[in-house]
Amino acid sequence: MIDVEVDVFDAVFPFVTAVIPKKNFKSMFVPSPSSFPFATLMEMDNVLDNARRSTADDEEYAILTYEANVYAESKFECREVMDALDKGMTHLGFTRLSMRFIPNLADSTLFRLTARYRAEADADKVIYRHT
Repeated sequence: MIDVEVDVFDAVFPFVTAVIPKKNFKSMFVPSPSSFPFATLMEMDNVLDNARRSTADDEEYAILTYEANVYAESKFECREVMDALDKGMTHLGFTRLSMRFIPNLADSTLFRLTARYRAEADADKVIYRHT
């Protein structure tokens, strides 16, 4: 399996932490963050690219899908943090598939902005745009 999750998070980290505290950006779901705005970035899918598969047994390319979530007390804060995160993801070569506000069922006083990204990575951890 081609695993670049830590590499992606580490590369996006300085973009996001330029606008929020380091402790408020995680690579996993946190049910009750201690302060806001708060953001997460997680790999949601990692699929073998059969179209680029050779006869070798080794995985050569994987199609990756990431999900980003930003929680904040205002839409402006959500957008500000997501803008920084989006710049980091597009800088790496990811394509944004969607971005939308969704109801925050855990706490209706907070806004939640969610985005999904896709890219392809090879066995050497090089990231390519995937259309």
